[in-house]
Amino acid sequence: NFQFTRRNRTVFLSILGVSWFWFYGAMFLTQFPAYAKTWLGGGEGVVTLLLTVFSVGIGLGSLLCERMSGHKVEIGLVPFGAIGLSLFAFDLFFATPGAAAKQGATAFEFLGTPGAPRILIDLFLISMFGGFFIVPLYALIQSRSDRSHQSRIIAGNNILNSLFIVAAALIAAGCLHLGATVPQLFLLTGLFNVAV
Repeated sequence: NFQFTRRNRTVFLSILGVSWFWFYGAMFLTQFPAYAKTWLGGGEGVVTLLLTVFSVGIGLGSLLCERMSGHKVEIGLVPFGAIGLSLFAFDLFFATPGAAAKQGATAFEFLGTPGAPRILIDLFLISMFGGFFIVPLYALIQSRSDRSHQSRIIAGNNILNSLFIVAAALIAAGCLHLGATVPQLFLLTGLFNVAV
């Protein structure tokens, strides 16, 4: 199935883009518990808040993408989304305070801290721009795939997505083992995104 996806270069490059999005998302989402605890001083409620903001951002970005594209496949939104993914990852790095002295804060307590709005806005915009990035790529895969083999192409896409997610986990584990912090991992992901 994976080899089959490589027959159409446009579709294959789109699949690589989608897989990169899963890599990027995995690098962020898997670090939210440690980020909330160590850097934001939050408990489970703060993790839930971060996940909620991230989810709402992707949903809104996807809806806005459809509106901005005029209900057609608009691949020009992909670079726009990619710029936002990097820009707000960089800002999140600079917005993150030092390691929290106190831990276990509730979501409401976290919202009362001075840096909370900027962090939540950065996460929201990262995910919203992720919607701009991912929707046109998925649409392009579906529109450019041979209808009779679309299920094989989607299967190949899922295989590659899984490989990228595993790669994200291994790279994150390696970086953290070498002494990188979670905010530094977010910064590194933003830099990787510039390269991609």
